Amino acid sequence: MSQIILCVPGPWETSGDLLQALARGGPEYIFAGRVFMEMKTQATCELQLAEPDGRMREAFEIAGQGRIPAATLDAVADHRSIVYLLFDEPGYETARTAARFARALLEAGGIAVKVESAGVAHSRERWMEAWASEDPFDIYSLYVALVGGEGRYFSCGMHNFALPDAAVPASIEIAEAARLLNVFNLFQLVDSPVLNDGETFSADADAPRFRLKREPYEEGYDPGEPLHNPRGLWSLQPADAPPAKKRWRWGFGG
Repeated sequence: MSQIILCVPGPWETSGDLLQALARGGPEYIFAGRVFMEMKTQATCELQLAEPDGRMREAFEIAGQGRIPAATLDAVADHRSIVYLLFDEPGYETARTAARFARALLEAGGIAVKVESAGVAHSRERWMEAWASEDPFDIYSLYVALVGGEGRYFSCGMHNFALPDAAVPASIEIAEAARLLNVFNLFQLVDSPVLNDGETFSADADAPRFRLKREPYEEGYDPGEPLHNPRGLWSLQPADAPPAKKRWRWGFGG
């Protein structure tokens, strides 16, 4: 079973410090033991408060992919504890709930957010800009990383939405590969298509076609690890021959 797992380093030295910091923002969120609750919706998750970790700055720098300012990374290095939030039953609505919970921790003094179940990290400012967005791409971008692997580019984190990831050949120019992966993953997220091996997909009406093949997620992450996608991935390979089955385009079915 996969989970959405968020990591938020902060200035809290004890659970009492965290509780007081949350209380200063009003009675919106409370926690007792390992249960963290949003009072308005009664939504809950598991909260784990961990000791400081000297590797945290490097982890955020790598997962931030150059987008987290040095001052934020220095603040991460000075953290006094780490809060991990664990959410069962991944999906789009669970991801939005998790984004709200992380926002509450940021408002209580949290420094930044790392999605342990995607290997991507964000500054406080970036998370606060995107957590409440009605644009699915903003929520998607919080939870999915694009990675270069052996011979192909692939996404990591679609299991946060209970969906397969995607991969494309490294022979594709990197910017186009990123666009194709993002468009295909958003197609899955927004349109909820029923996809089958042998069907084709193109990012738009004039874009090249790619043939779909469902594969296990074997990108260096073992089953049970937060980054492993138990739902596998869709491999998109250039389709030179006429499609034998249904063709998909972003925004269009059939």
